[in-house]
Amino acid sequence: MLDVLLTGLLIGATHAVPPGPITFEVLKRGITEGFLSAIKVDAGAVLADIIFFILIMLGLLQILNNPAWRIVVWISGCILLLFLGIRGIIRALKSGSTSHGSAAEDEPKRESSAFLTGFLICITSPFAIIWWTGVFAGSVVLSSPGMASMLWMFAGIAISVFGWYALIGASGTLGKKVLQGRMTMILSLICSVTMILFAAILFYRGYVSYF
Repeated sequence: MLDVLLTGLLIGATHAVPPGPITFEVLKRGITEGFLSAIKVDAGAVLADIIFFILIMLGLLQILNNPAWRIVVWISGCILLLFLGIRGIIRALKSGSTSHGSAAEDEPKRESSAFLTGFLICITSPFAIIWWTGVFAGSVVLSSPGMASMLWMFAGIAISVFGWYALIGASGTLGKKVLQGRMTMILSLICSVTMILFAAILFYRGYVSYF
């Protein structure tokens, strides 16, 4: 089964490595809140992937491919990314003007929302749906693996996804320690603006596709 696990690792890399909303949310959390918060976002995204995997195992691809469902996911994803981007900008600007003590008091609350944020970004992402119904489902159809092989393949995907985003989160946390406070705020702003750009791109692609 080692070859199946390695295949899963490689397939998972095509899912995780291309920069997307989760990448920048993990990076932003690592910069502003630390490694633990970034890992929680990472874990939330992996939970969403588990749900996609179970849906495919149950043969519910028709639900994911339903036009009405895709429109709901499209609108929800746009709103979520826009909200996260705007909230990130507000928090970054606010962190530059508040004291260290008040920021520390708000830290537990922010970290508690990290897992849910990662889950919602991934579960409402049309990019994730396209990957699972396209790349993963296509790989399954071509290889026709048994249940045990499918589980090993998903284990490889989960390890690849979790490991890559953990690396991104660690990079953000290290950057927070190395860089000065003002530079950290700028990086956080860049990540937040990128989330808004993703929302705009997602809206445009959805509008062109559905209308």
